[in-house]
Amino acid sequence: MIWPLFRYILMAARRDRFFIAVVGFLIVTICLSVFFGSSAVTEQDHFARTFAAFGFRIFGVVSLTLFIVSYIRRSFDNRDIDYLLSRPISRIQFVLSHATGFSCLALIAALILGGTTVALETGNLHQGVFLWWVSIAVEFIIMANVAMFFSFVIGSTTACMGAVFGFYLLSRLIGEILGILQKGASSSLMTLLSKFMELISIFIPRLDLMGQTKWILYGMPTEISFGFVIAQGFVFLFLIILGTVIDLHRRQF
Repeated sequence: MIWPLFRYILMAARRDRFFIAVVGFLIVTICLSVFFGSSAVTEQDHFARTFAAFGFRIFGVVSLTLFIVSYIRRSFDNRDIDYLLSRPISRIQFVLSHATGFSCLALIAALILGGTTVALETGNLHQGVFLWWVSIAVEFIIMANVAMFFSFVIGSTTACMGAVFGFYLLSRLIGEILGILQKGASSSLMTLLSKFMELISIFIPRLDLMGQTKWILYGMPTEISFGFVIAQGFVFLFLIILGTVIDLHRRQF
């Protein structure tokens, strides 16, 4: 039952034109990066590469979350989940099958978008480029499973999308927020907010430390390694899947 469910997710992605959307975003981003790069006064090549890498990152997350949220909410509305859970499959296997399918889609998106960035770096490949590629793949996997979690927890598609993008924005800004609170912790209120945000940061992936376009331009960073990126991905992937399993077990179908 697990393999047919996994295959069904991939077929749904093809039916919803997910792969065509990723390729479309790829073409649009390359065209825009070339256009804006040519209009830059200095360092046109660096500007184009930076814009393309940033666009691939944003469009990849948007396309993944839109598909996953719409797929799961449509499955709830059409009672597909009720039917699938009535078959000989446990709820843990159900969640793991979906997590595997969505993670594969994230890897495919990272392969297409990140691979294009690596291909554009012909003659200028270094470890920083590959670290960016790996971190983008981990980020896509994390956000795909975050979208799955919120889709199971929240009943409204609009609220679910708001929660996903709010989570992504917080993950991208958590470093700046912590820095601002620590520097401005002159009052008891700011100190309390700083401690509260430090507690939240434990359960928020540090996406601000991943997929930085400066790695493509200036090489391998000293403060970030492949081990940190992969370890962070495994830890938060485990937490997200565990939360989804717990929520699904509490539901009455």
